[in-house]
Amino acid sequence: MVVVGIDVGKNKLFIHLNPADGAGQPARTVLANSQEGHAALLSWLANQKVLPEDTSVVLEATGVYWERIATALHVAGFQVSVVNAAQIKFFAKSTLRRGKTDKMDAELIAQYGATMRPARWTPPDRCQEALRALIHERDAVVELITLEKGRQHALDHREHAHLVVIELGRAHLRLLEAQRIQLNEAITACVSDSVEIGKKVQLLASVPGIGTLTAAIVLSETAHLQDMQDSKQWAAYAGLSPVPRQSGTMVGRCRISKIGNGRLRRAFYFSAVTVSRLKNPLGEYYRRLVASGKPKKVALIALARKILRTCFAVLRSGIPFDPAYQRIAHTA
Repeated sequence: MVVVGIDVGKNKLFIHLNPADGAGQPARTVLANSQEGHAALLSWLANQKVLPEDTSVVLEATGVYWERIATALHVAGFQVSVVNAAQIKFFAKSTLRRGKTDKMDAELIAQYGATMRPARWTPPDRCQEALRALIHERDAVVELITLEKGRQHALDHREHAHLVVIELGRAHLRLLEAQRIQLNEAITACVSDSVEIGKKVQLLASVPGIGTLTAAIVLSETAHLQDMQDSKQWAAYAGLSPVPRQSGTMVGRCRISKIGNGRLRRAFYFSAVTVSRLKNPLGEYYRRLVASGKPKKVALIALARKILRTCFAVLRSGIPFDPAYQRIAHTA
């Protein structure tokens, strides 16, 4: 397998090609990160006598600058992998890498691809990508609304607040509220326009604590996790997996990893807060944990993880949530 590492920048692509099985010399080039540069990269790879189906191209996820080149390579038939920058950083530390240049980074990314064989990347569905963009924009607007309300509260309690400042703040808040309504409507329309997304949202909404918006968040943030076979993988991706701390005789407090998708983790935590007040099996699960001596925060995290795993099961099975469902224990 030929491995190509690409260090992606805003304007340039630094490419390092390792031949299959170490036979031959590595090849390097630098091209523009533009449509013309992408076409030049495909020509350069063809000149290197590599076949797309036998070539793994590994890119570091640098902002949004990697998206177009990754899509171009995928359309051309290459096996594309997009890895988190933190993975490359710690891989470099494990190899005791000294120095850092764009060319060295491209070589390191190729070495990472050959050693770790990262999962293959595929472009997201356009509808789900649009839904994800709308949700991210809504989160940004909600954050600004919270900030502006805090500023208005401070102005209301000042001894002398200038009228122009007050009116501008109120106008800004009205604009943000209107944008939130517009985004809510766009999210609803996006869900309605896609039959597949609509069905999945209905399935997720059958789970207690999961409304339409939360269901849309879950779908948009897990669209690329279609191949995961276990809900524990979802929990790990959301950063809700427990992380034990033990070494020798020292036993520390177990915490959740928080290494993962913060938006997904936050959505399930708020769902858990809602469900903890309801009279249903999931709510009873929370109360049993508290009654057994678990701190309320720990019980909420456990409930959030249970809701996440329930959502995973509902999506995988295609069957709405049934509060009376009982797992049947199979004995060999």
